[in-house]
Amino acid sequence: MSSVSKTLLFILLLLNSITVASQSAAITIDGLFDDWDSNLTTYIDTSESVTGIDLLELQVTNDEAFLYLKIKANIEFDLTDNLINQQVRLFIDTDNNTTTGYNIQEGYGSEIGIIFKDLYAHYNVTPYAQIDFASLKLRAAPTVTSNEFEIAIGRHQIPDGLNPLFTASTIKILLKNDANFDKLPNEGSTFSYTFDDTPVTPYSPIDITKSNTEQIRLLAYNTLSDGLIDVDRVAHFEQIIKALSPDIIGLTECWDTTAAQIKALFDSWLPLGTANGWYTEKLGGLITVSRWEIIEQWTSLTRQFPVLIDLPSSYATDLLFTNSHLHCCDADDSRQAEADQYAAFILDAKSPGGVITLEENTPFMYSGDLNLVGYAQQLITLKTGDIQDTATYGAGGPLDWDDTDLKEENCLQADLRMGYTWRSDDQGFPPGKLDYIIFSDYTLTAEKSFVLQTEVMPSDRLTEYNLNEFNTINASDHFPVITDFSIHDNLNIEQFQLTDSTIYPNPTTGVITIDLKALNTYQIQVLNTLGHVVLTKHIAATSTELNVAPLPSGLYIISIKNSEGHQVIHKLIKH
Repeated sequence: MSSVSKTLLFILLLLNSITVASQSAAITIDGLFDDWDSNLTTYIDTSESVTGIDLLELQVTNDEAFLYLKIKANIEFDLTDNLINQQVRLFIDTDNNTTTGYNIQEGYGSEIGIIFKDLYAHYNVTPYAQIDFASLKLRAAPTVTSNEFEIAIGRHQIPDGLNPLFTASTIKILLKNDANFDKLPNEGSTFSYTFDDTPVTPYSPIDITKSNTEQIRLLAYNTLSDGLIDVDRVAHFEQIIKALSPDIIGLTECWDTTAAQIKALFDSWLPLGTANGWYTEKLGGLITVSRWEIIEQWTSLTRQFPVLIDLPSSYATDLLFTNSHLHCCDADDSRQAEADQYAAFILDAKSPGGVITLEENTPFMYSGDLNLVGYAQQLITLKTGDIQDTATYGAGGPLDWDDTDLKEENCLQADLRMGYTWRSDDQGFPPGKLDYIIFSDYTLTAEKSFVLQTEVMPSDRLTEYNLNEFNTINASDHFPVITDFSIHDNLNIEQFQLTDSTIYPNPTTGVITIDLKALNTYQIQVLNTLGHVVLTKHIAATSTELNVAPLPSGLYIISIKNSEGHQVIHKLIKH
């Protein structure tokens, strides 16, 4: 090329170079995208016709720790797999110098070239290095197929141990799909971004203690190959579980662990002071643990273990909990069949007959390591009841009691703006969301949720909860996932009230009158929100007074049983 031609090309590149005013932002890598403001730096591709994945849009922002990018395409694909033919690659000129790095396209001297589906990157510095995603501190979501992905790359990384990644305040970014040669931006254009170091609102760490003792704390935890009976790891699990103090626990990968071993651990770690202690049941590698009695279980589902839990009378309802560990990795067909199976099970539970019939409006939860790393349809089925194999599992339909979708709880890290639940830096994949909590939001409200990763917690928080820095990484490659639930009042108390008794005054500070209408013998019990009986009285009368003044302020349940065993339940507020 002549010097005149080079000059003309340089002028053309200048004319087609796009630099938009940068804006820092507090981005959460959780696969939801609701925090990506339209005002953020955005490059929209020119209209074109390509076969396969068409790269449409790229957004960029940053905070002090990360560079954030959001990719949008015309169809769904898997960023780190080849389920839909793709060779999506991200190139960054990290020093804004066309004479250094790899000449990937006119106007770019790319220092970093990320090949997502091959799980590595070219680091085009001196000396050249092939690096893994962990060295870039690369985070991405979602882990399932989507037409949008959000990506974080650490700003202060030294990927090869010698050369810092970002050495200029302005960088150039190029996105390519080598499967069809689509580029964003196209030849003749460049896309620049300048870091904005305006501070963003700091992340507020989540208090990991339960805020209300009336709530039910669910813990989903993959123990990584029988970790709870591994002498080198069990002490880490002990610290974690003591700090979390859950009520119901779904443990997975307990292949050679017995239910009796888990019961012994929990009775030692979190003694309940009851005659039985903790209840444990096992199916395959799944062990379900509950502080309340497990009164029924179903064993016909593949890698899914539904049980019915007898909640205390303060809740006035049972609870259906399903512990799950769907097939891993490339087994998309198996995972879809398992999702179909669960949807059919819940639809059966909502209607009379079949293998299960629940009382109407029985709350239900579903959790575990779902291994959702392929097609998004599996998650869609679990939430919506959109069964794919209708010939085997039926027509499908809405799963919640009000014929709406179930809710997937967005459990974020307690100390990071991240939603990943699994991390194993030596396996190549970026940290991902594999563990889920899904529930009936017609009957339940998720009051608090989080993922615990002790390695990222500051020392004062570790001390506060009696944890050590490396507890979670030494216990498992999965992190404990927690949600605290409340049961809707109109379902668990008010719909069970009868009209043959009244209590007053309510709220009260001391003595209440219980008007029973009819002469009979009655057992009257006052229960706190944990279901513990704090006061009992037996009478043979039509009314009585009860002094609750010594009780602490709070919510109580008044249970009244007559000689025929008929029961009336009232809610009492003590000031």
